[in-house]
Amino acid sequence: MKRRTLLQAGGTLAATSVAWATGCDTTKGGAGAAASTGAGAGNAGTNAASAPAGALGKSRATASSWTALGKSLDGKLIRASDAAYATARRLYNTRYDSLKPSAIAYVQHPSDIAECLAFARRYDTPVAIRSGGHSYAGWSSGNGRLIIDVSALSKVGAPSGGITRIGAGAKLIDVYEGLGAHGVTIPGGSCPTVGISGLTLGGGHGVASRAYGLTCDSLVGATLVTADGKTVDCDKSQHSDLFWALRGAGNGNFGVVTELRFRTHPAPRAVMAYLTWPWSKAAKVVASWQKWGPTQADEIWSSCHLDARPGGTPGVSVAAFSLGSYSDLKNALDKLADQPGGPGPATSVRLTPTSYLDAMEAYAGCSSKSTAQCHMPGTLPGHTGPGQLGRETYAARSHFFDRSLSAAGIQTLMAQIETGGRKGVNGNVALTALGGAINRVGRTDTAFVHRGSRFLAQYLTSWPANGSPGSRTAWLNSFHSAMRRHSSGAAYQNYTDPALTDWKSAYYGPAAGRLAQVKQSYDPQRLFSTFPQAL
Repeated sequence: MKRRTLLQAGGTLAATSVAWATGCDTTKGGAGAAASTGAGAGNAGTNAASAPAGALGKSRATASSWTALGKSLDGKLIRASDAAYATARRLYNTRYDSLKPSAIAYVQHPSDIAECLAFARRYDTPVAIRSGGHSYAGWSSGNGRLIIDVSALSKVGAPSGGITRIGAGAKLIDVYEGLGAHGVTIPGGSCPTVGISGLTLGGGHGVASRAYGLTCDSLVGATLVTADGKTVDCDKSQHSDLFWALRGAGNGNFGVVTELRFRTHPAPRAVMAYLTWPWSKAAKVVASWQKWGPTQADEIWSSCHLDARPGGTPGVSVAAFSLGSYSDLKNALDKLADQPGGPGPATSVRLTPTSYLDAMEAYAGCSSKSTAQCHMPGTLPGHTGPGQLGRETYAARSHFFDRSLSAAGIQTLMAQIETGGRKGVNGNVALTALGGAINRVGRTDTAFVHRGSRFLAQYLTSWPANGSPGSRTAWLNSFHSAMRRHSSGAAYQNYTDPALTDWKSAYYGPAAGRLAQVKQSYDPQRLFSTFPQAL
C-alpha cells in the first residue's frame, strides 16, 4: 500500500502522518533543480517543457552530435532508442509520464557535467537537472531536454571533525543509513528516494528541524559546476554570495551541484507519537495545536492533519516526534489535549520510543525493508535491483502562516476538507509547526526567508495513476484560494507551485533583489533559466 494511501486511510503509526508532511513531497527535484516549463495544478505535463533547439541561429543537435556527447562522457547517456529510456525519463510523480526528454545523462563527475553544459551551449539545448526526480512541477524533466542526472554522485562520507561530505545525488534513505552508522544525522525529510541536493537547496523541512534547523542551515559548503563549465567551491569565506543563494534558492538557478558539506548533529533515542480525535473535535484540535505546536521545546516537532475521505467522515490527527524523553513528550501532549478550550483526551494515542535511525526508516515506510529494498527498482543510478518502492500521482500547493488562524479560518479549513470528501476527493491538509531553531536564523541570513512563520500548510490531493486529475485539482485550487487571505501569502519553494503568479515574492520575499544579482554573476547568459520560475 502506498504511503499517501496509508495516511488517507487514517494510518496506524505516527510515521504515516509524518510522511504526508515531510515525505515524498519535500523537493523541487534536483541537484540545483529542474529546468523545464511547468504545468499548473490542474494541467500536468501538457505544457511542461518544450523549448525549441537551434534558436538564436545556433545549429540544431543531430544524431551524430548526440552520439559524440555520449562518447565524451564517462557516465551513461540514454536516448529514446535505448531500452532503458522508458525508465530513465520517468519522474516520481506519474503526472509527468508524457514528458519526453531528448536524452538523460547519468554523470559520473564534474567533467561530465561540463561536457553536457558545453553541448547545451553549443546547440542551444535546454537542460533539466535531476537528483531524486520529485519535482512538483515536473521541472526535472521536459520535452526535448537534456537531463543532467546526478544520482551516481551518491557517496555519503564518514563524518570528520563534525563535517560530512555527501554527493548531490544521494537519496535520503542512504544519507540516514550512512550517517546513522556513526551515530549522527542531518535534519531532512522522510521520503526515502528524495535527493539530498534538491531538498537542501530549497530549504529542507523535517522532523528534526525545530531542534537542528532546516537542512540548508546545516550546510557549510558546496561544490557546483557553473554555466561556463567551471567547478566552484563555495562557503562563507569563498564565493559567499553564491553560498548564501544556494541556501534556499539553489534549485536550478546557478549551476549543477555535485557535493554538499554538512555540519552533523547527534542522532539520539527518539519518540514518535500519533493521536486521533473524532471529526466533531476538529475545530478544537486545530485551535489548540496551532497555539501549542510552534511554542514547544525545540526537540518536539509536530504536525496537525485534516483528511478528506470520499464518502466518509473526515479525519483529524496530530503526529509528533521528539528527541527528548518519553515522559516529556507525553506531558506535552497531555497539555495539548487538556489546555483551556482543548479537544480533551484523544480517541487513540500511540507513543513509540525508538532509535533515531529506526524512526527515519519508519517515516520512510521502510521499517520492514532493507536499505536496498527502500529504493526504486532497476539498474540505473539511484535504483537498486532489490528495490520495492513505487511511484505516486498527486498535486500540492502551500502557504506559510505568520499568525494563528482565526475561528473563521479554522471553519474555512474544515469546510474545504468536508467539501473534498463529498466530491470524492482523496485530499489532505498538513499543518507543520515551525519555530525553534528554524526561526532563530535571520530572515535574510540565507535565501530561505520564511523565518517568522508559525506553521506551514501543505494542501495535497492524490489519485490513481490512470485517473483524471480534474475534480481533484479543482478542489486543490479552491482550497488554496480560500485559505490565502488567512495566510502570509508566502509559499514554500520546495513545494514548487506553477500556478503562482507572484512566485518570486512568495518564495523569496526580500531576498529576491540580491538573488537577481547573484544570478547575473554566475549565469549571465541564463543557461539555467529554461523553466518559468527561474530567477
